[in-house]
Amino acid sequence: MNNIEMMIQQINFINSEKELAVFFEQVEKRYNYKWAGLIIFEPNPNQTYRIKAYGNIPEKLINFISVDKYIKRYCLSESSPITYQKLLDSKPTLKESSFYNKLFIERHLIIPIKGLGSESACLIFDISGDAFKLDMIEKVGLFWVLLSSFIYNKYKEYIAITPNKMTKRELECIKWASDGKTSWEISQLLSISQRTVDFHLANCITKTDSINRQQAIVKCVQNGQLLM
Repeated sequence: MNNIEMMIQQINFINSEKELAVFFEQVEKRYNYKWAGLIIFEPNPNQTYRIKAYGNIPEKLINFISVDKYIKRYCLSESSPITYQKLLDSKPTLKESSFYNKLFIERHLIIPIKGLGSESACLIFDISGDAFKLDMIEKVGLFWVLLSSFIYNKYKEYIAITPNKMTKRELECIKWASDGKTSWEISQLLSISQRTVDFHLANCITKTDSINRQQAIVKCVQNGQLLM
């Protein structure tokens, strides 16, 4: 328990991308991991995902993950730690990839994180030494499950891309939308055309990197731009 409390204190000091990188470097040294990091699966409007990686995760592995649909699905729907080898062995794998190698990925421990909306993430570690003994994997995984939400929350609070500044009119439109008003109702309230309202709401969606107005409302609330 003391170890968990110590790690939470360290996580609480994270307030930038640089400090997140330092945190993972400290994790590598403390637990004798080859590398450690965080992967974010951020949804795009066309139902694809953008991969963001933090830490010392090898570029080849990031490229492999970017085309592997199984890890995305697992992190979105599951909560149990799993080794990358076990995940791929339980599904039709990407064995045609030159990177796929059981002797390499068997040391990769994945800690899935359910994000906001359709966003998901995972902590991923290349475990080496005594930590990878079979009777230790479950304990190591559960340890990081307890800490994963703290790390993800720090990412969302300090590192996720800050949305572009919205205009006063855009904020007015999204505020009325958050109250359940339709575009036509908003147009009557603001004495502008429905087409103009839709234009402002589309800007809100773009500036918050959202896929619809509901997600834009949620992001505006989270960013303190709307008071519910």
